[in-house]
Amino acid sequence: MMEKILVVARKEVLENLRSARYWGLVALFVLFYVASTYAIGFAIRGFGATLAGRQRVVLQLSTNVVNAFAYIAPLLGIALGFGAVAAEREKGTIRLVLSRPIYRDDLLNGKLIAAVVLIVAALALSTLIAVPLAVALQGVNVTAEDFARLLLLLAPALLLALAYYSISLFTSVNASRSSHALMVSLVLWIFFTFVLPIVASLIAFHVLGPPPAITFRPNATRPFQPGQEPAQLREYFQKYSQIVRTVQLASPNARFQELSSALFATRQQTGAYEELSKVLSSHWIDVAVLAAYIAAFLLLSYIFFLRRQETR
Repeated sequence: MMEKILVVARKEVLENLRSARYWGLVALFVLFYVASTYAIGFAIRGFGATLAGRQRVVLQLSTNVVNAFAYIAPLLGIALGFGAVAAEREKGTIRLVLSRPIYRDDLLNGKLIAAVVLIVAALALSTLIAVPLAVALQGVNVTAEDFARLLLLLAPALLLALAYYSISLFTSVNASRSSHALMVSLVLWIFFTFVLPIVASLIAFHVLGPPPAITFRPNATRPFQPGQEPAQLREYFQKYSQIVRTVQLASPNARFQELSSALFATRQQTGAYEELSKVLSSHWIDVAVLAAYIAAFLLLSYIFFLRRQETR
């Protein structure tokens, strides 16, 4: 049985490695970084070589990595999932494949293994090319721990990509054409990426109303220093952020952003990174939501695929 699964996985991996779509997403990730190095360069010139300045530069670098993953990982999962079954059905080869001595769950297992291999390869290769390139072009002083934390971002990025792969696979199992599966998957991605954050902000604004009026000092170049905002304003935005996070609690994108950002949280006293155990214990809900998407949509994909009668 395992041999059949590996045959399917090998076929899927080789087909995608020969696909321009797959390598286009890898190139898109790297190009994102070529552009983002200019922002890093401004950070270096603005913050200088102090410890605080170096931390701000590394934070800028990590933010660029997270933003790139937030867009590339879901698209990678969708690209691998939307045609997994629907494309076979559209070409009329699904019945031929299933007529061979292979179970339906073996077919999906092979495609899932291939997706994991391809996602890990794409994310790791993109990171290993893009991050050193950004560091080299701008001369960012990145320590071994900084780079290790950047590599750790591969874990939440993998969860995010698999969440969208699972959603896309489910749409592919139930669609007669791959274009239909792609359209549904992209609509969900657009909703979670662009629409839901706007809705969350509107709800927070509706609940809290406009921010409190603050009287600024006349002729002041800056109304107040960062971290020294008036208490009522700080409290308003804390409540605002809490409402936004609550509305987006079930969003895989928001959970990825929260978990990824926490990997670069530092202690106020020493400036050292928070321990990973503390990060995971305080952000377990983020991991749980991403894992729930993967488990739920994979389970539904298996159930619907095993019950569906193929007529083409």
